[in-house]
Amino acid sequence: MNIQTVSKQQSPVSFLARRLIRPLVPLTHSRKFILGASIVMFFVALGLLGRLIVPFGPLAQSGAPWSPPSARHILGTNYLGQDVFSWFVIGTATSLKVGFFVALFSSSIGISVGLTAGYLGKYTDDVLMRFVDMLLVIPAFPLLVILSAYLPPTNTSTILILSLLSWPFMSRVVRSQVLTLKERGYVAVSKLSGAGNLSVMFKDIFPNMAPIIFINMIFLVIGAIIAQAGLAFFGLGNVNSINWGTMLYWAQVEDAAVQSAWWWILPPGLAIGVLGMGLNMLANGIAETTLEMRMG
Repeated sequence: MNIQTVSKQQSPVSFLARRLIRPLVPLTHSRKFILGASIVMFFVALGLLGRLIVPFGPLAQSGAPWSPPSARHILGTNYLGQDVFSWFVIGTATSLKVGFFVALFSSSIGISVGLTAGYLGKYTDDVLMRFVDMLLVIPAFPLLVILSAYLPPTNTSTILILSLLSWPFMSRVVRSQVLTLKERGYVAVSKLSGAGNLSVMFKDIFPNMAPIIFINMIFLVIGAIIAQAGLAFFGLGNVNSINWGTMLYWAQVEDAAVQSAWWWILPPGLAIGVLGMGLNMLANGIAETTLEMRMG
């Protein structure tokens, strides 16, 4: 009785270890994954804890305009005497939030469309994929600019626009995986046991696509952050929001280059590049590890 009780008490822990921890163990042997994860976690920690470490409010005039980096202002000040480091740290949270929510929303749409098209096939597949093809051939950035010019200039609008324009490629990737996985034996067993379409799609097929979906979500985060920065640089979206893109926008509007204020231009541009590299290494580490596991 005691042995059975102990085993029952341990079963949730065993289940958690089997489902969540064990799949991550092989990734700890990938240098790309470890380095990429370290870079990403640095920026995530900066975004989450930013308001606790900034020395000044981002809008507070805490120094003389155009002051170079010093002990008081690590990244100098802008044309209003505001602390650039505070702008950078607070902007990190906004840029990451946009990237995360765009990846979440666009992936949800893409996964739903791809699963439905690939699993049901026939007429449903034809209709959905022709619609996806139409969206894929439309130049994304010009459409993004047009929509941004007519919608309210808020971060919510930016997330909505980017999400609606980012999901078609994900749906293509998911559909191609579903076409292969739905022919596997375990799917046939689920059908014979009476499982419905939704059950088969989300319980049997979807979990086996997790690595490829996660990899594509990582690239969606990169694309969303770059797209938001591009929109902000051209004065579209909410230019009064503090993020990496608006830092570059106000730097070019106020002629930071003419003032040789490199400390206002370099941090956001460098951060976008370094975070993009970290996310790319993270995705490559997952892809290589998954391939090695399947071949091994």
